[in-house]
Amino acid sequence: MSGMKIITDYGSDLIEAAHIIPFSVSRDDKVTNGLALCPNLHTAFDRGLVSIDDDLKVLVSPIISENTEHPYSLAQLNHKKIMMPFGAKHYPNIDNIRWHRDNIFKG
Repeated sequence: MSGMKIITDYGSDLIEAAHIIPFSVSRDDKVTNGLALCPNLHTAFDRGLVSIDDDLKVLVSPIISENTEHPYSLAQLNHKKIMMPFGAKHYPNIDNIRWHRDNIFKG
């Protein structure tokens, strides 16, 4: 979502695998039910503060209040197309994204 990529000299990074439909609901651990997100966006996604539309653009919930001038604000991501993984077989499942929008997103 953000394009942030941080990798250390010893191989660790700040990317987490986020389930689109929570594993506790779907029991789906396939890559098509996942997004690679930084910890802050992972939490925001899980709490319904961000989601994705059918055009694979970020949606930011209108219920949040934040400093939109901050370089890490969620508002700067609104309507920005997400970066897709290499190979269509790894793309997020649009039905899972719709489920997230309908059941988790606070839009």
